[in-house]
Amino acid sequence: MEHFSKQVADARQVFIGFPKDKPDFFSLVSVGFEKCLPDFLVERDSYPEIGRSNSDIEYTTIEFIMAGKGKLDLEGTCHQLCPGSLFSYKVGNHHKISSSPITPMIKYFMVLAHAPDIEIDSKIIKEQLNFENIRDHSEIVDLFELILGNTNAPVDNGVSICNLLAHTAVLKISELAQVNSKKQVRAWDTYNRIHQHMRKNYFRIKTVDELANELHIDPAYLSRVFRRFHNHSPYRFLVRLKMKHAASLLLSSSRLVKDIAFELGFENPFHFSRTFKSVYGVSPENFLQNK
Repeated sequence: MEHFSKQVADARQVFIGFPKDKPDFFSLVSVGFEKCLPDFLVERDSYPEIGRSNSDIEYTTIEFIMAGKGKLDLEGTCHQLCPGSLFSYKVGNHHKISSSPITPMIKYFMVLAHAPDIEIDSKIIKEQLNFENIRDHSEIVDLFELILGNTNAPVDNGVSICNLLAHTAVLKISELAQVNSKKQVRAWDTYNRIHQHMRKNYFRIKTVDELANELHIDPAYLSRVFRRFHNHSPYRFLVRLKMKHAASLLLSSSRLVKDIAFELGFENPFHFSRTFKSVYGVSPENFLQNK
């Protein structure tokens, strides 16, 4: 088994070496940039050379997807890979990485050696497995490029600079992951507020703009947040809530279709019938015949 994958269309891969002694902080083992082939597939538990190295040293591999798509299996947990995906794993952690044949991945990676008890506040180093989706990742690309650029420096200076840059990269990744996590929590809270308001008031709300105005949220932002956590757009979800209520009324009462339409905010019964059919596949009248 090779240290570097050969399933690449283009690559810059640098193997610096395994440290003989436990490093004081980080020691960069390898770093690289890879344009994956459409059939790129890597499945392994470790690098073969690591098994012959000092057992007092821990190794963390960090991989970052700059472009393209793929799939990742980390110890049985599956993730979709896309631009901004970043993950880490240790020696012995089974991982399977595959690229999309339509949009092959372009990615960076680095392998770090460090003491098992290294003092650093970073999940990617402290935890056995870690997966993040980082939206604003231009700084990560810049740091990987700086590391790769300094691998050609004079041996002593180059290695020291690369180790310092690797440390900086870990701290920056941890910072961005934390910011991303806080934003995700805020977005989830906003989504819940939208979702609950729609469920309580769907019968009278007619448009997404009206919904956004009631919640004091920008309509475009409301739609983006809702789509992040839901399969439907907010308008489509609103329509489905209305039609579910309409179906319930049709089945449990003898009310006229036009009365139900007006109650749910439809000024035109024909518009209501078309909307009902788009959800249930039949008109309200045919729905009643089949009840």
